[in-house]
Amino acid sequence: MFEDIEEFGPVEESDKKLKFFYNRDERISKAPPLVKEYYNGGLRPVKGFKVLFTGYNKFIFLSLIFFVAFTWIYTGLNKTRKYTEICGIQMELSAFAYEEEIYVSLNMKNAPKKIKRGFSNLIPKKKNESEIPQKIEKVVAAEFFYIEVNNQLYDKCFITDVYEGKEKSIRTKFTDYDIIRVDVIINVDDEEKELSCEVKR
Repeated sequence: MFEDIEEFGPVEESDKKLKFFYNRDERISKAPPLVKEYYNGGLRPVKGFKVLFTGYNKFIFLSLIFFVAFTWIYTGLNKTRKYTEICGIQMELSAFAYEEEIYVSLNMKNAPKKIKRGFSNLIPKKKNESEIPQKIEKVVAAEFFYIEVNNQLYDKCFITDVYEGKEKSIRTKFTDYDIIRVDVIINVDDEEKELSCEVKR
């Protein structure tokens, strides 16, 4: 049964020693062109802003510029702008539909004061009469326009209120006849701003 099996004797010591000959120049000469270029000092990584204009990065960078420009133009031309500031008062317009009514709210609150940068703000100042907070009373006139699905004026109303420096809202409602948008013209101290918002459903 085991007659055809060749028997192996002990491996000689000379057979165990293997020699490996390495020639770098010969190996590089047989390498692909990309490897040769790397070993010759090529394929250096591009650093700084230049990386934006190499290969596929160029198309990504141009796409990003196009997207930012489109967003900026769309925001500027979009008619629905529901936030504004007028005479130191922040205004926010909102409208939503519930059952067969449209509820509109014009929220008002004080605009945050802008902090001037510089060393003059670090020096403590004495309080005088001009720095003592005074009571604010401003007459706010708001004219609401209700725009239907065909972009036609359905109805309008005029409301006046007094803003006294605290958070306040001017609210109104009207019957829903496929109203899609509410516009309002606000007048405070002869300064006029226009807001617009879509009706949430």
